[in-house]
Amino acid sequence: MILYIIIAAVLLVNVINPRLLWYIDSWKYKSFQKEAPSSLYLFLCRLLSALGLMILILVIYFQPMHLADLADPKSELSITRQHIYVENGEPEIDTESYNDLSEDQTQRIIDSLQQYTYRRTTGTLFSNGSLSDLGEWLICIYIYRDNELVNTVIVSDTGDISVNDRCYSMQDSQALIREITEIL
Repeated sequence: MILYIIIAAVLLVNVINPRLLWYIDSWKYKSFQKEAPSSLYLFLCRLLSALGLMILILVIYFQPMHLADLADPKSELSITRQHIYVENGEPEIDTESYNDLSEDQTQRIIDSLQQYTYRRTTGTLFSNGSLSDLGEWLICIYIYRDNELVNTVIVSDTGDISVNDRCYSMQDSQALIREITEIL
């Protein structure tokens, strides 16, 4: 992360004042006078630095995040599993709630969260947490600390995931749902 900050600072300085880096580079030319940079050079430096800064921001924004960061070993979990299907032309939802998980189950679920990551999407900043494509299976994980709800994670088997009312994408959501179902 420190490397990202250093690169961002250099690119930002180059966007604001590209002459500064031009003159810093002039230490190599002690024996003779270095000419002033051309306007084309200044324009290209600003353009390329701004482009590099935008790419760096996108790399940081779309970097994978770990589900395990949402829960620690002291957390308490409450899980709701939903199966959404159509029977005889009528929509049906089977819901099972698991509010009293043993310490072993809680620890195994937290350990399984270590293996999974999720990513921001282009709509994450502007989302309200509602999932448009639910699929058949849905698992809601409510994470408590000291009897206070701190994180809500809703995982759909389609790869959509909602974390604290923001939409993200997850590559292995079906495997996570299957793994948590086996633990329950």
